[in-house]
Amino acid sequence: MRLQTIFLTVFLIISVSIVAAQDSVQVKKDVDRVWDNYELYHETSIKNRFVKHSDVQQLIQKNINSGLFITEEIGRSIKGRSINHLTYGRGKTKVLLWSQMHGDESTATMALFDLFNFLTGIDEFDSLRKMIRDNLELHFVPMLNPDGAQEWKRRNDQEIDINRDARLLVSPEGRALMNIAKNIQPEIGFNLHDQSTLYAAGRTDKSATISFLAPAYNYPKDMNASRKIATQLILTMNDALQTKIPGNIAKYDDAFDPRCFGDTFQAMGISTILIESGGFKADPEKQYIRKINFYALLTALESIAKKSYISQSLSNYELIPENSRSLYDLVIRNVSINKEGISFRTNLGINLSQIKGPAFASMSYNGRIEELGDLELSYGYHEIEASQLSLIPGKVKLLLKSEWDKLTQEEEFQLVKEGYLFVKWLDAKSPAGPLSNRLLNLTNNEIGPLKAAGIGQQAQFLLTREGKPEFAVINGYLLNLNQDIQQLPNVFGY
Repeated sequence: MRLQTIFLTVFLIISVSIVAAQDSVQVKKDVDRVWDNYELYHETSIKNRFVKHSDVQQLIQKNINSGLFITEEIGRSIKGRSINHLTYGRGKTKVLLWSQMHGDESTATMALFDLFNFLTGIDEFDSLRKMIRDNLELHFVPMLNPDGAQEWKRRNDQEIDINRDARLLVSPEGRALMNIAKNIQPEIGFNLHDQSTLYAAGRTDKSATISFLAPAYNYPKDMNASRKIATQLILTMNDALQTKIPGNIAKYDDAFDPRCFGDTFQAMGISTILIESGGFKADPEKQYIRKINFYALLTALESIAKKSYISQSLSNYELIPENSRSLYDLVIRNVSINKEGISFRTNLGINLSQIKGPAFASMSYNGRIEELGDLELSYGYHEIEASQLSLIPGKVKLLLKSEWDKLTQEEEFQLVKEGYLFVKWLDAKSPAGPLSNRLLNLTNNEIGPLKAAGIGQQAQFLLTREGKPEFAVINGYLLNLNQDIQQLPNVFGY
């Protein structure tokens, strides 16, 4: 009889384990199918990364109306804009997620509102929603720095970097975040940021589209219980993201900084995960990276609800490559240049600096030569092998303003093929700064701004073969003159 009892007990344990494993696999399949159906949850009112406080306010009201979120104001910025805290779920495990503590880092803010649409939806994924709602109590602060967001700048209106204010707490935004963390005492926190698009995943040609960090809680960078959980969650998200952006995931520098909220929260026992959104080719508005954030966060929430992350081995964290600042927007390799009468072949690294548009709601770009020389182990989002090509300055075309106004794009492209990159008006002074919907730059001089390639020079030149232009670099963008016309984000007036 006793043997039968033991056998029955073992049988029940195995059966429950099999069912639990099957449930976990099913939920995981659901998360992947959510990825396939992402457009159902994509918040269409957010069309680019220049999200403002007014946008957030409207969307918060939309989610309150769902009846599944509750909200409260936890502070106000220097300019009097509200800092909002939203709560979802009725579970025991509390999770705090905050975004845009740097005002010009909005990728995760966009993704959070996509996530809200998923959480308030009604469709085939209701079992996944119920699991999250029943097991987790989610707390969101979707725009911690509304003043910075309004002017598309990193710091708040005091010029304080909020993420370096965890000790002094002189900013109202920093105080709001610390107070909410102390009040709700979350087990897990997500610190959601953006980083430069010029970081690579290790010394590779892969951009660091997502960089993770389980912040240190002390200078020796010891591993305690809260940091262990953060590391295991990172490994869970890494496994999932490698199926979407293989090789584009890196690890952020883990040097301890007691001024930072992530390091401070880790020391407080909150398992904190830093997510930095970098760059991805042909995604300047970070709309694909937004989807990646949505998927990473949903994967993490599923894992927290199921506690499946505990199976991750910490040793795998060391296998994630570290961030490397080794990318350029454009790399030109082995091009012949002439400086002071001496010709030699070298490499050029060109980057596009950002210029804020009207009302801080758009962006223009200014291409400059950032490096000249050996670019071993450096790569570009775009590259060209120029070992058969020579760099020469572009010519200036003299035109009446009325003639410039009438130029078609095809006519401009033909002038570029003839070696012209600039137009000078004969009868008026042309404007300076970014110009849209053109291929030719404007200048008020009869000689273009680039005399010879050098550090800091404008990236405006031709690449020729036996004197014939084959490529043009216009404001840092590469145009193949033997292919169809390519529309540029902007050119420049000098």
